[in-house]
Amino acid sequence: MRRFSLPFWEAVGIIGGMIIGSGMFALPYAVSVSGLWWSVAAAGAAFFAVLSIHLAYGEIVVNTKEEHRLPGYAAMYLGKWAGYFGKCTQLLGFNTGLLVYGILGGIFLSTIFGGGAVLWTVIFFTVGSGIVLFADIRKIGTINFLLSIPLVAAIVWISFLGFGKGDIAHISFSNTDPFFVFGIFVFSLTGLSVIADARDVFKGGSRAVSLKRAITMGTTIPLIVYILFIVSVLMVSGLGVTEDALSGMAAVLGREVTIIGAIIGILATFTSYIALGYDLKEMYALDLKMGKVWSGFLSVIVPIVLFLFVAEDFVKLISIMGGMFVAFDGLLVIFMLRRVRAKVSVANTLRFLSFNIPHQALLIVIFVLSIVYEIVYQVL
Repeated sequence: MRRFSLPFWEAVGIIGGMIIGSGMFALPYAVSVSGLWWSVAAAGAAFFAVLSIHLAYGEIVVNTKEEHRLPGYAAMYLGKWAGYFGKCTQLLGFNTGLLVYGILGGIFLSTIFGGGAVLWTVIFFTVGSGIVLFADIRKIGTINFLLSIPLVAAIVWISFLGFGKGDIAHISFSNTDPFFVFGIFVFSLTGLSVIADARDVFKGGSRAVSLKRAITMGTTIPLIVYILFIVSVLMVSGLGVTEDALSGMAAVLGREVTIIGAIIGILATFTSYIALGYDLKEMYALDLKMGKVWSGFLSVIVPIVLFLFVAEDFVKLISIMGGMFVAFDGLLVIFMLRRVRAKVSVANTLRFLSFNIPHQALLIVIFVLSIVYEIVYQVL
């Protein structure tokens, strides 16, 4: 297999398409709340933690013959109670994530076409659900890769417009809540749920090396895109930055740019929705042992029901998703990889990262502090 073959780019599309999603549009607002200096530190810590967990989970899935999703691997390596805990965090996290994508998708479609955001959210759910139900992972990977090209190009274009018309003086370097932005960054960089899907794209003995490269590239590209986007939005909007980032730029960049930004939003949320929805369907089938019909039905209907009956601030939902649910999953991955390396001999283990004791300890501290913050300041 060539180093950068079509399956490689399909895997990058699955991971990157999942990662570049709704969290991107909450980041400028979150950075304005925390201030730039704290946000730089939070971005570095979040990238370190997320890439470490992505690689650790990639190592787990390539060294395990059985096919599962995270709850199934947790039950296999850590016991049934860890499996139950993983099922709870993943079901809550996945369905919350799909709800956030649907809410933002409706907002962006309403910006483009007019009309109520509720109706457009239902339409977004309907189209996305059709792809989740009937497309396989190779098709979803191809769709995500193809959609990600204009998505990244348009974000870069809008970012440079912002650099040209904005002012660095508009950016706040310190503010009221330095820790708020961390959970948003974690959510915005996380593609843990689709690592096993990306593995399934590759065939044969080269899958480990190819998957490691795809994980690294698929996690790094979004961070670079986010940095451009955050700085440009804050240079344009300053303290007037809105939670969805785009509407606050309209007065400076014009209605046309806002429409293009909304199209970017649709691409970003849609690629994330179909990737996460597919993985939720696979989790129902592989780890909860549900049939094909029930797996598909629950993967698309639960987020719609949540949307109809639950009204929440989507930025708060993103913070809780990243700072708490992803952190719980990260802790499970740390202890799973410890067990994998203890059970599989060094000679037969395909290593993705060093993962020494200081590395593990630092990750545990980061995730535990994140969970405590979210419980104290967002949930209670």
